[in-house]
Amino acid sequence: MRRFGNRLGVLLVVLAVVLTWCVPVAAGGAEAGPERLYTVVFTGPELPADAAEVIAAAGGEVVLAVPEVGMVQAKAPGGFVGRVLASPGVLTAGPSVALSLDLPAVEVAETEGIVGPADLYNRYQWDIKRVTRNGASFGLGTGSHDVVVGVLDTGCYPHPDLARNLLGGRNLIPALGFGNDPTETGDPSDYLDRHGHGTHCAGTIAANGRCLGVGPDLGVRAYRVLTREGSGYTAWIVAGMVAAVDDGCRVLSMSLGGYCVRGQVWWTDPETGVTHKLGNDIPDLWAYRRAVEYAVRHGALVVAAAGNDAWNCTRQHEVTERLNEEYGPLGYTIVGASLEVPGGVAGVVTVSATGPDDLLSSYSNYGPSFIDLAAPGGDFKLYPQPGWWYDMCLNCYARVNPDGSAFVGWAWMAGTSMATPKVAGVAALVAAAHPDYDPARVRRVLFTTAEDIGKKGADWFYGYGLVDAYAALGGR
Repeated sequence: MRRFGNRLGVLLVVLAVVLTWCVPVAAGGAEAGPERLYTVVFTGPELPADAAEVIAAAGGEVVLAVPEVGMVQAKAPGGFVGRVLASPGVLTAGPSVALSLDLPAVEVAETEGIVGPADLYNRYQWDIKRVTRNGASFGLGTGSHDVVVGVLDTGCYPHPDLARNLLGGRNLIPALGFGNDPTETGDPSDYLDRHGHGTHCAGTIAANGRCLGVGPDLGVRAYRVLTREGSGYTAWIVAGMVAAVDDGCRVLSMSLGGYCVRGQVWWTDPETGVTHKLGNDIPDLWAYRRAVEYAVRHGALVVAAAGNDAWNCTRQHEVTERLNEEYGPLGYTIVGASLEVPGGVAGVVTVSATGPDDLLSSYSNYGPSFIDLAAPGGDFKLYPQPGWWYDMCLNCYARVNPDGSAFVGWAWMAGTSMATPKVAGVAALVAAAHPDYDPARVRRVLFTTAEDIGKKGADWFYGYGLVDAYAALGGR
C-alpha cells in the first residue's frame, strides 16, 4: 500500500473488518517458561487494598489495575494461575486474551467533482441516509457536546470532517504495546489513530464536513485500546470502558470483539510437541460483565459489534467448533461453549450489519436473543464488478504512520464495526433530546422505534429492527 504523507486522498478498504479470537502464547505456555500476562478477577466488585500483595505472593507483578471492576493484569512466570487461584479473595484467573482487527487496504483515485460541505454525503453515503431517512432526522436533532460518545478503538485523528466534534481522549496502551513498538510510549494523552479504524467509526457518529455522521453536532472522545495492528488485550479495553464512563460519556461505542471460552483451551507447541493447558477466558468474561454493569450504573449505554464471522452466536458450542476449525492448524484445542464478547454480555446493545438491500450482510454474526438492533454496515456481494465498493460505507479516515507522517482522507469500509457507531450515534441523539433518560430508557426508545425489516417482532438477524434516527427523535 502506498504512503501519502499528509496528502488528502480516498482509501478503499478491500475487505470487511474481521474480529478474531486469539490467545498470545509465550514459549513454554501457561505452566512453564518465561513470563506472560494474566487476567485476575477478585471476588468483590472492587479491587481489595492488598491486591498487589496477593499477586506478588503468587509470583506475579501487577502491570495494569482497574479497581472499579476488581480486575488486574499481571505479569508472571509459569505456574502463576494455580498459585493465584489458591489465594484468598481471587475469583478467577487465566492468560490474558487479545483481540485483533484484520484490515487490508489499497489506494484508489482521489474524489472528483464537487468539493464542499456534505458533497461526499450527498453522493455516496447511502448508509447515513438510510439511518437518518435521507437527512430528515437532522431537522429534529443533530446532538450537542453536552452528550459525548466514547469511541473505544484504535484512537482518533483530528480529521477536517471531525475536528470540531473531537473532544480529546485517552490512551490505555502501555509502553511498547505488545512489547515491540517503540512509538508506544504509554503516554495517556496519545490517543491519535495509528490504524484508521477508530477515526472512521468516530466519523460515522459525528462527522460534519464532506462526510456526515448520524449526529453531526455530537461530541466524541477517543479511547485508544487497540494498537497500530488493531490488537488489544481485554484488560486495556475494560480500562478504557471505565475511563470513558468516568469522563462522563453517555454512550460507549465498541466496534471490537472476540470470543471467550467457557471451558478449556490447550496449545501444542509445533516445535516440541508439548501440549500446554492455557486455562479458559472466564476472567475476561467477568471483567466485561463488571465493566458493563459499571457503565450502566453510572448512566452510560454500551453498544457493541456482533462480529464478522457469519456465525450464529447463540449456538455457543457450534462457535467452539468453528474456532477449532480456524485455530486447530495453529495448535489450539478448545473444549466448551464460546461466547462472543462484549456483544454477548447482558446489558450490551449488540448490533448486526445490513447492506444497501436491507438484508443481513454476508459476514455479519447473528442469533436469537443475541442481536438487539441492525444498522447499515455495508457489503461486497458485487465484487469484482466495477464500483462494487459503493455498497460499503464511506467516511473520514486518518492514521499516523510509524515515521510520524499522516494519511488523511476517506475510506470505504464494511463490517459490523461500521454498523455499531450508527446505533451509538442514534442513542446519543436520544440522550441529547432527553437528558433525564437513563440507559434503560434510551434502549427502550431505540428498540421500539426501530424499523422492523425482518420477521415480525425481534428476530435472529436484525433484533428489533434497523435503527431509525428520525423515529427515535419523535418523527412520524
